[in-house]
Amino acid sequence: MPRLLTAAVLAAVALPLLSGCASEKRGTADSPVANQRGDDSPANVTNFPDHFANIATKCVAGAPGFRAFVTTREAAPVVLPDPNCK
Repeated sequence: MPRLLTAAVLAAVALPLLSGCASEKRGTADSPVANQRGDDSPANVTNFPDHFANIATKCVAGAPGFRAFVTTREAAPVVLPDPNCK
């Protein structure tokens, strides 16, 4: 019983750690996009001083009128209406 419990605890700890590993050397691999390349145009980046999140923004491809904002922190992207995005 102690062996089974130890194995279960190790599996419960190891599984989340191993499933979060990226398959790219730098660990920044993007998710696949249904066999499409997607929009690789550069984003507009605002750099902030150290210890503050930088912001990248660009119009959302395939969704006219919307702009996405992302940060260098672990925050979800934000998508807002932007009439300048055609």
